[in-house]
Amino acid sequence: MAVASDREWRIASARHLEGLKLQFRRYARWNKSWDHDHCAACGAKFAELDGPEIQHEGYATREDYPKGACYEWICKDCFDDLKDYLQWSADCA
Repeated sequence: MAVASDREWRIASARHLEGLKLQFRRYARWNKSWDHDHCAACGAKFAELDGPEIQHEGYATREDYPKGACYEWICKDCFDDLKDYLQWSADCA
C-alpha cells in the first residue's frame, strides 16, 4: 500500500478525472502520432510495444470524456489505490 505522501501527489495529479467511470481495456494509442501515454496519477508508461515496466492494460476514459475515449489512462495499481478517494468506478465492458 502506498504511503500517504505518495498517495497525496497521485491524487493531486489525477484530480481532473475525479468522479469518472473508467473503462478497463488493453492500451491503444489515442492518436497515430503518439507512441505512448502515461498514468494520469503516477506517470507509469502505457505503450503498445514491449519493454521494461510498460503497462499494456489499464483504465481509460470513455467516449463521454470531453477529449474522448482512451485519452487519459490510469494504471491498475493507482485505480485500486485511489478509486475511493477520487470516486472512480469501472466499466469492464
